[in-house]
Amino acid sequence: MFRNIFWMGSSSAVRLGSNLALFILIARTLGPEEFGHYMFWYTTTLLCSVIANYGLGNMLLKEIAQHPEDVTNTLGQALSLRLFLSAIVLTCAAVAAMLADRPELLLVFLFIHFTDILSETFYSAYRALGFYARETQLATTAAIVQLILVVLAVYTHQTTVVIALAHLTGRVIQLILILPSTKQALGTFPLHSPRSAFKLAIRTKAYALDNLLVNTFGNIDNVVLRFFVGVDAVGIYQSGMRLFQGGLNAIPILSNVFLPAMARHTLCKGKNVRAALALQLVFLAFGAIFGLIMAYFSSSIVTLFGEGYSSLDILLPFFGLLFFIRFFAAGWGVILIAENQQIYRTISTAIHLLFILTLGSYLTYEFHALGWLITLILANIFLAVLYMLRAIREGYAVSAKISTAVAVAGGLLFIPKIL
Repeated sequence: MFRNIFWMGSSSAVRLGSNLALFILIARTLGPEEFGHYMFWYTTTLLCSVIANYGLGNMLLKEIAQHPEDVTNTLGQALSLRLFLSAIVLTCAAVAAMLADRPELLLVFLFIHFTDILSETFYSAYRALGFYARETQLATTAAIVQLILVVLAVYTHQTTVVIALAHLTGRVIQLILILPSTKQALGTFPLHSPRSAFKLAIRTKAYALDNLLVNTFGNIDNVVLRFFVGVDAVGIYQSGMRLFQGGLNAIPILSNVFLPAMARHTLCKGKNVRAALALQLVFLAFGAIFGLIMAYFSSSIVTLFGEGYSSLDILLPFFGLLFFIRFFAAGWGVILIAENQQIYRTISTAIHLLFILTLGSYLTYEFHALGWLITLILANIFLAVLYMLRAIREGYAVSAKISTAVAVAGGLLFIPKIL
């Protein structure tokens, strides 16, 4: 397991570093207002692409880990469903683009997300089968190529659309690299009929709904901020959110390491409880380290974005605390997936999202971006408690006591920077 964490950590470090550099460079070049437009359409189209994603990542991890002999059939069926859904979303987007103020950004970013979805389908199979080194090589190469393309676009003073197209080109190159590698490792993966894809959609609807709610939580902020505050606030907020989301990429990476092992031991509660404690401590350690860096080095981080982002300094400690709490909740979420508690997860996420929209609208109106961050912190504490209570019922009381004590101690470290 620790060798897998090393490979996934190496891949994640390169991808995280290149993505952070990429968005910092774009933010500095475009300025708060244009970067606000860039990120508004990036995250809005990400919400649309959630339909095509359908939350199949966790399903692939579980089913391929439990039935590796059927990997090509499972992979082909998932790929077919995502292709069909992508075609439907793209058709609707082509019509909606006529009403958008930046239709070119809408379409380019949709293609970016669709390409990502297809790449992640193959990566999920790699992780379930333990091919972490192969994924690391492909993802690292693609991340470096994408960064080079965006740097060239920025330093040749290209427009916002050309920068977005450079972003898309890097994603397409990644998919081109993945296809022959997958065929070599797994063999041919036949696409399925629409009827077969529809059957998969019915069977995995709980994953889809959970994924929809989670991604709505993660990307509705731009819509709320643009409505209550304006596009400049979106640019400032998203400069901090890019750091936050960059670090948040570690959640699926760590989940991909722990979830297959837990899925294979679902009948052995003792092994799963030990794995759950290890999972929680790893999640909390990463959340604390990354979150405290955001909180205690906020002034240095702001200088990376430029003079127009000075108000970000106040927000970063709150981003750091939110990051830490989010990892605490995410650890329990992975445990619930392993215990087949997907419906409970979905209901909890829906309640959590309702909490955010209700309180967040008021606090954002009163305190702007800071009010939204405070809402997210409170909502994620609430979500972590809901997850943990269910996990305790499933036999994880011991790991709950230890991880809660560690989480409280870690949370206190943020107080000096917030007060």
